[in-house]
Amino acid sequence: MSGPEPRGLRADGVVDPIGGAGPTPRLSWKLDGDGDGDGDGGGGDSGGVGLGAVTNRFRVLGARTRSAVVRRDGELFDQVVTEPWLRWPGEALRPRERVWWAVAVIGSDGTEQWSEPAFVEAPLGSEDWIARPITHRAWAAPIAPPAALPELRVRFRSPGVVTSARLYLTGAGVVVPEINDVRAVAGELEPGPSELRTTTLASAWDVTDRLRAGENTLLLRLMSGIAYLPRGGRYTKFERAGEPVWASVQLELETEQGERMTVATGSDWEARLGPIVESHWYGGESRVEGTSTAWEPPVEVEVGSRPRWRSAPPVQVVDTVRAVERDRHADGRRVFDLGTNAAGRFRLQLEHARAGVPIVLRPSELLADGRVDQSTTGAPIWDGLTPAGPRVDWAPDGVYHGARYLEVTGLDPAEGPDVVSFEVMRAVSEPVGVFATSDPFLTRLHGIIDRAVQSNMAGVFTDCPHREKLGWIEQLHYCFSVLARGYDVQAHLEDMVRHMMEAQTEDGLVPNIAPELVVFNEWAVKGDIDAFRSDPNWGRAVIELPWQLYRHYGDDRIIAESFPAALRYLGYLRSRAVDGLLDFGLGDWIEIDDGTPRALVASHGWATALDTAARSAELLGDEQEARRLRNEAAEVWAAVRHRFSDERSGTWGSGSQASWALGWSAARASGDVEAERRAVAGLVAAVHADGVAFTVGENSLPSLIQALAGSGHDDLLDALIRRTDAPGYGYQIAAGATALTESWQGAHGNTGVVSQNHFMLGVIDDWLTGDVAGLRQSDDSVGWRRIRVDPHPLPDVTAAVTVFDSPRGRITVGWRRDDDGRPVVAVQCPRGVEVEWALAAGIRRGGTIAELHRAVQPGR
Repeated sequence: MSGPEPRGLRADGVVDPIGGAGPTPRLSWKLDGDGDGDGDGGGGDSGGVGLGAVTNRFRVLGARTRSAVVRRDGELFDQVVTEPWLRWPGEALRPRERVWWAVAVIGSDGTEQWSEPAFVEAPLGSEDWIARPITHRAWAAPIAPPAALPELRVRFRSPGVVTSARLYLTGAGVVVPEINDVRAVAGELEPGPSELRTTTLASAWDVTDRLRAGENTLLLRLMSGIAYLPRGGRYTKFERAGEPVWASVQLELETEQGERMTVATGSDWEARLGPIVESHWYGGESRVEGTSTAWEPPVEVEVGSRPRWRSAPPVQVVDTVRAVERDRHADGRRVFDLGTNAAGRFRLQLEHARAGVPIVLRPSELLADGRVDQSTTGAPIWDGLTPAGPRVDWAPDGVYHGARYLEVTGLDPAEGPDVVSFEVMRAVSEPVGVFATSDPFLTRLHGIIDRAVQSNMAGVFTDCPHREKLGWIEQLHYCFSVLARGYDVQAHLEDMVRHMMEAQTEDGLVPNIAPELVVFNEWAVKGDIDAFRSDPNWGRAVIELPWQLYRHYGDDRIIAESFPAALRYLGYLRSRAVDGLLDFGLGDWIEIDDGTPRALVASHGWATALDTAARSAELLGDEQEARRLRNEAAEVWAAVRHRFSDERSGTWGSGSQASWALGWSAARASGDVEAERRAVAGLVAAVHADGVAFTVGENSLPSLIQALAGSGHDDLLDALIRRTDAPGYGYQIAAGATALTESWQGAHGNTGVVSQNHFMLGVIDDWLTGDVAGLRQSDDSVGWRRIRVDPHPLPDVTAAVTVFDSPRGRITVGWRRDDDGRPVVAVQCPRGVEVEWALAAGIRRGGTIAELHRAVQPGR
């Protein structure tokens, strides 16, 4: 058999995990190949199914060694399945146990095309974790402001050549391990933020190549992370002081003679205060070289948290951008420009540093009068280095920033312009999506959204990479398609669901932030002092996100895991209802027209969550619960219609764009086609009355986009997004935004300090890939088994294409205009993926994928 081999093998969404998968992981893989049709397939121009509508057969086998898998000896399991995933078929993995596995696609003639082997390795069990949390005595709680951050080390002797070594780590703060003076792990800012009261994240690393026979040194450099956030000279979003930073680390190794050895943090280690004098998660990091104290015994600390193995991928440096010198002032200030707003850290490389003279780096998103302007990031933020000699190669290890510009003071005038670079950092979820078009504006819009997504793809998905760095959870379900069509985010978003579950309170509340590092109850929004903590459209992420993960990846286990939390949250919402409705929270949030009734926004979110929970219950086989939830949803929808739909005028809410959009959504959920039609007409009229400019906020924006695109008003939506003289997407781009911003006003926001790097308004990207390019998963499909091809060509656009490496394999859908200006659609998809055609009149199939790609090249 000739053809593609399975690829992209994952266990619980992770490639070759040694710490991020559970003891019974779900195995998955992808298949490309001969399901393509280059625009041809079954059915007529307006409907039908074709392309790849076949059933695949896969053989999956597992063994204790790689060589056994290569021999096709499935000593542990050997099964044939028809979907590109498999629930763990063997016995639960024991702690540290490794199993190798591979998968083959079986041809019609019985031949097999095999993947490369992959493995899954279980982490330590809780009973095997013998490491003690330790720190320097200056950081033993309760702490006074210490002079510097701690370093911990141990020296040990390996009895022979090391053939396998694992480093397991957890801690409060940031832990940077070094083995024999070399960074030991590829991850940055390890092990990642968690709420610390009950949970600290843990990660596992293969460090075999860092060890040697004989003497070795394991050093841990500790930084504050989110564990220690004092108010003082540097900016902080909130205060957290009086608690220690600590590390608990276990190194396990095996030699070629089969000898095993465990090195774990404890009283036999040493501690000292190192050269990093401050490492503030928000305010920046300072290092004074040559100031480390003497080594002394460490202090063991008692902690109330338990380690949880992180499934989210590590944060790593993914790109390096050379900063271009923009200005050099007479007072020694030098200003550098990255050319784009990004998240990461600046690296300083000098040849003429002056010993003992501090060098200060101040990042910002904007400039004002030639100087950095930190009004959108919080201020003051700076990194500092006091060097001990002329040669410098330094970047902070315990912090990161969101920035485009940098102001540096303290440099010797002899230093040239190429002294600063920026290391772009993000969680290393694999890119899976591309959107390309002949239209420069749409290309730019997609680009600034993607930059904002990348910049907030940290240990948790954050709102911004500077001022808050907090996991506001509403954006995850609103922008799910944007995230999942751009990156393989299954493991990362499942980790976010677990953060939500851990943050849930005893009364069932799922806070707006997960992990809940801070409670904001100092500023009332529309009279609600708890609005920043409790909003139905934020908390329902614990219901919506698991369902979206199931639909996208075909894995229902996160629904089963989180469903008890979902029911508890619905109970919390029920307890706050008055006359069958909710009226609390943030309202439509960052809206321009603030007349939309808050109760409409909150109750719409409640009813939507009930609908989703009912589907989840049905999937889990609990028909009684599903029926109860469906009935409750119907009651809430009825209350919404009764309260907010004027029977005489037909007006929804205040008549704002948001009111009409949410009214359309309510009518659609209730199956009232006529009411849905009236709501679309009202929405269109409201948009025109507002001068074809956005007035909606974050919570109604998805409904506005869906209502217009689903009713044939893509031209109006296109006009909305292109406005450069009214707040919106075009307004941001015209102002020079290189990442999507927090408010419609971009750099000119009048609703307070606003970030220039936020993805919460990025839901429009779903329209670009799903409607403009025309690729969506069919409504009745799970795991991309069936796709819907329905492009919405825009009048002045000549071509658009999206490439999506789906959970089943790579799918390409796009269109270009022929010589007569008629859109021509081409499709390519993997074997086993069905295509549902839904082409509007005037659109035909034909041409090739290669022609599509040529049509979207610059200059075409």
